[in-house]
Amino acid sequence: MKNKKVYLSPDVKGIYILQSTANQKKSSPEDYEIKQEMEEKENEKKRKEEENRLKELEAVKEEAYEKGRLNAEHDFALEIEELRNEYGSLVTLFRDAVKQLTDIRKKIWQESETEIIKLILTISKKIVGYEINTNGIHVVKHIVKEALSSVGEKKIVAVRLSPDDLRKINTLEETKIMDQSIKVVEDSTIASGGCIVETNFGSVESQIETRWEEILKAFLGNSNEPTVH
Repeated sequence: MKNKKVYLSPDVKGIYILQSTANQKKSSPEDYEIKQEMEEKENEKKRKEEENRLKELEAVKEEAYEKGRLNAEHDFALEIEELRNEYGSLVTLFRDAVKQLTDIRKKIWQESETEIIKLILTISKKIVGYEINTNGIHVVKHIVKEALSSVGEKKIVAVRLSPDDLRKINTLEETKIMDQSIKVVEDSTIASGGCIVETNFGSVESQIETRWEEILKAFLGNSNEPTVH
C-alpha cells in the first residue's frame, strides 16, 4: 500500500478505489495564487451583487416613499381645493345676503321715509302741545315777543290770540309786552300757541300750524303732502 491512497468511489456506494500517489500532481505556489485569485474574484462578484441588490432595494424604497409623498400632496391639494370651493361659496352667499339686506333696508327706508318723518313731526307736535298746555303763559309770551320782534319799526295796533291763550294772559285790556303797551284781542280762528300781530302796514302771522306746515314742506320737499295732525 506504499504510495497508495484510498478514495471513495463517487459512483458506487461502499466501493473504495486505490490510486497511486505517484500519479497525483502536487499543488504549486502558482496554483495556490490562481485559486486564491479566483476566490477573491468570486467574493468580489458576490459583494457587487449584494451591493446592487441593496441599491435596488433602496431605489424601490425611495420610489415608494416619493410616490407616497406625491400621492399625499395630491390628496391634500384636492382637499384644500374642495375647502376653498366650499367656503368660497359660503362667502359668496354671505355677501349676497348682506347686499340683499342692505338693499331691503334702503327700500324700506325709501318707502317709509315720508311716514317716518310724519310720525316724528306728529310726536313733536304733541310734545309742543303738551308744553303749551303745561307752561302756557310762558310759551304764549315767548311767541308774542318773537312775533313783535319781526315787525321792526312798524306801529303795532293789536295782538290777536286764541281764547285759551288770552285767558292765560288773563286780560282783554292793553298788556305791556317788550316795553310796549299793546292791545290784546281774542280771535277764535287762531289755534293755541299762535298769534297775529296787526300793524299800521298789515299783519304778521305767527302760528304753530303755519310753522308745522313749513317744517313739513322742508322735510318732505313736496307742498302737496297732507298736513301732519
